[in-house]
Amino acid sequence: MAKTRYEALVALLAAAAVTLAAGAGVAALSTSPAMAPPADYVVTAPTARDEGSLTRGATIERSGVLSGTPSSDDEVVGTASNYQGTAGWIGQATVALPGDLGGRYTGEVNGHVTVCGDRCVRLAVVDWCECYWGTDDERVVDLSHPAWALVTDAPLERGLVEVRLVLER
Repeated sequence: MAKTRYEALVALLAAAAVTLAAGAGVAALSTSPAMAPPADYVVTAPTARDEGSLTRGATIERSGVLSGTPSSDDEVVGTASNYQGTAGWIGQATVALPGDLGGRYTGEVNGHVTVCGDRCVRLAVVDWCECYWGTDDERVVDLSHPAWALVTDAPLERGLVEVRLVLER
């Protein structure tokens, strides 16, 4: 009986040691400071791209940020939300639009929209969202996390930001 208690105590102490070591590792990783962009970081003018040049798994280019503020008769002002992304496009700067604004899912790029927040960025439409369309909580666009970072300086945790869309029809 004493041997069983001794083994149980050893197992309990070993589990506690492993838990403490793992917790210390997570704490050490989570307290590292965020890296700021270099002081000489410059957003370059956009490069001409057609929708065939946006490939799944490609890296995000800051050159997609537009200089100036585009205007069009086809503008919508409202609230943007964010989402993880669309399957096959995770990590890409893309958007989902309500169906009434041209959003749809085909697995391909379905067009482009310029989203203006702190900056204006032309983004690929790859999905649709219900976006509370037709309610008081209506959203005009759902931004993937990389698209959010291109459009606004607001932290992702804010969840919602006011934007202006320039639709390409």
